[in-house]
Amino acid sequence: MKKNHKLAEAQQEFQSFYKTNLQSIYNQLEKARHKYLSSFKNRLAGSALLVGVYYYLHINNLIPTQLYESDLFIITVIILLIVIGALIYQPFSDYREKTKDTTMKKILSFWGNFDYFLEQDIIGDNVIKKSELFTYFNRTEVDDAFCGMYDDTKIKVSEHNLRIHGSKGDTHIFRGVLILLDFSKKFSGKTVVKSKNRALTFLRNNPLLALIPLTILIPFLTTGINLKDTHFASHLSFVLIPMISSFVILYILYRLYCKFSKKKATQNVALEKINFARNWDVLTDNQVEARYILNPIFMEQIAEIKQLFYGSSVDFSFFDSKLLIAVHTRKNLFETTSLFLPALSYHKVREVVSQLHSIFSVIDILKDKLK
Repeated sequence: MKKNHKLAEAQQEFQSFYKTNLQSIYNQLEKARHKYLSSFKNRLAGSALLVGVYYYLHINNLIPTQLYESDLFIITVIILLIVIGALIYQPFSDYREKTKDTTMKKILSFWGNFDYFLEQDIIGDNVIKKSELFTYFNRTEVDDAFCGMYDDTKIKVSEHNLRIHGSKGDTHIFRGVLILLDFSKKFSGKTVVKSKNRALTFLRNNPLLALIPLTILIPFLTTGINLKDTHFASHLSFVLIPMISSFVILYILYRLYCKFSKKKATQNVALEKINFARNWDVLTDNQVEARYILNPIFMEQIAEIKQLFYGSSVDFSFFDSKLLIAVHTRKNLFETTSLFLPALSYHKVREVVSQLHSIFSVIDILKDKLK
């Protein structure tokens, strides 16, 4: 990606802002980091000692054999492992929350007056559903969120987890960052842009679903078939061919559903830029506006957002006066510190500034088109 001169200029201006307004705060966070790091080391040492005691008792046969066969023993060990894991992780979580609570609003003040929230849904399910980026979900989890105004445009950004909760567990529909921009002027039509690799993102969010085909093979492989049998390959193909065929049929049905479930008012848009058309499907009820908005400059900015937010894919929708951008990513974002790095290590702050600048740049690109 070519050098972004506006970003470089913003980074330089923010570094001066950092020295004046944030450096003393990060100095204080360094003291807190040592406290949390010490807590982490102590908990890790205590856990290692506990494992060492168990290992000593085990190799010296000091634990009764019948205890291993007890369901209560297995349940106790599982619960103990979960508790140990939570205790070890807690210093990371506490330090992260303290850092964000102390610094995020100050960082955002570089661009204007913003409020920062933890685990507060500031976008709302109705807005997400109206965007038509996600057909259905019934559970919403929110982590970091902030909102404010930039150049007469309302901004709401939050880390979201959208799920379908069912009797057999949860299916993750979306994990990542939602960016909602509410402009002062409405769009003439509705344009929904969805990534073509959403299926891969879906499997990445729900890795257990990829194991379902293996359950078909389990009864087959446990019936005593000899792997040295010369007919094993034909036996295996007898199962694999129908299984692969069923996946192909399901995929075709899914694509047909996506095609014919579209609203009659929407149409596919053929865009000039080949790379964009290769990666996204565009549906709109106003082709003239869609072509006008989805110009190469805007497309490049979306690609930059995907890169800076470590996104596996990006979807977005223009509706009413709003633009909703959904960045699929599993990375914790807006992290300006690490428990294992000095708080004054600036490179993580630089990364967050780049992410925030990419959001505000979308407004700079679109504001002239909405006049």
